[in-house]
Amino acid sequence: MINGEIMTTVKFLNGSRDILGNIVEIHTKTSRVIVDFGMMGRYKKDRVDSLLKSQILPDLPDLFTKKSSKYQQQAIVLTHFGMENLNAALYLQSDIKIYVPAYGLKLYQTLVENDLIQPLDAQLLELPDKLTIGDLTVKGFASDSDVFGVQSLLISDGPHNFGVSGDVRVNGPHRDEVYKWIRKFHKKELELFLFDATSYSFSKHCQLFAVDEYTLRKQFADLVVQRRDLMVINLDIFNVDRVVRLVKKAHHLDRKMVLEEAFAKVVKEFFPDLKLIVLAESRANKKAVSNDFEIVSLKDIKQTPKKYVLQNSFGNISFLKKLPSGLYLHSNGFPEISSDRDYDCLRNVLKKHAFQYIDFSASGHANKQDLVFLVDAVKAKKTVPWHSYHPELAISAIKDLPTKFVLPKLDKKLYFK
Repeated sequence: MINGEIMTTVKFLNGSRDILGNIVEIHTKTSRVIVDFGMMGRYKKDRVDSLLKSQILPDLPDLFTKKSSKYQQQAIVLTHFGMENLNAALYLQSDIKIYVPAYGLKLYQTLVENDLIQPLDAQLLELPDKLTIGDLTVKGFASDSDVFGVQSLLISDGPHNFGVSGDVRVNGPHRDEVYKWIRKFHKKELELFLFDATSYSFSKHCQLFAVDEYTLRKQFADLVVQRRDLMVINLDIFNVDRVVRLVKKAHHLDRKMVLEEAFAKVVKEFFPDLKLIVLAESRANKKAVSNDFEIVSLKDIKQTPKKYVLQNSFGNISFLKKLPSGLYLHSNGFPEISSDRDYDCLRNVLKKHAFQYIDFSASGHANKQDLVFLVDAVKAKKTVPWHSYHPELAISAIKDLPTKFVLPKLDKKLYFK
């Protein structure tokens, strides 16, 4: 506090040149809000001091050790629920509260109940309409990305307003929500805006998926109509919207989309009236009578494969050996497209059983053209390209917009008084 005024500091922690572990801290002398809480790279079991030293964990020793915090009030707030932006919580020694958007918290609870993820030993709470953390207030706004329940965040110390887009796209099924928070951010005359610059992360020879959800569904419909063999699809359960829309599209075109029981239970939690079909072999209790789902077996699918689309997760890849060959759509499911061991295993299994592999993914992030619109519409005084391997490329591409660009750097601090 200077001359009776609050001085607020914005500090970039991990992920200043990455799309994992992107964490920013906004604090006054007594109050702190930490936005997102992932680790650099993938989860790695090691000593906390080693992980802090190697910057795999963010430089927040008071949260990961018994060291006391200087902040009287503090909280972690997530832009969305996903293990990649929460896995640092595995090492928490503090009782700090973690606030998650309502749909994100419900998704977490449902995934845990169905053994699709492991529970975290941390305080996860629903983000209220307006959260007050000492000198700071936080408000979330529904947005659109490839994770269910994503939100942007508006953080204020009173005289200063700071915006964080979170993962965002402008061509998705909930684009109207994006337009709403863009207008709110514009009216607030933001001091600082951190925007999702993921599309500035890849070379021209390795571009982010250009297909949007609408085009993906159209391509899916074309395949359903044209193919006469079995269709298998590997989906990301965090993208509940996509699962639901493809289920509806398949059923509309007279193909039954068969889900694994755990996936079906997650979908049912959010869409209770949707009629779903479950694979018999995926059921936890195969003898129990189900009143919620129609049950279809691998034998049924084998007899008339052209009538089905089978959702198949990597953990159940062995089911394919019991089925006739067909088309395999890898739709942002696990394993991620890379040269890692799991992905090599997947491709080997598909080759062995003569399945045709198609990368069938769509991005949850705004493309380069839409980012120009996004940044220009918000019109913050200062703007930071965030969630990018090459934030400098974003600045170079849109440098003529009426805002001052700030390149994020590890431990860099911006002061507002």
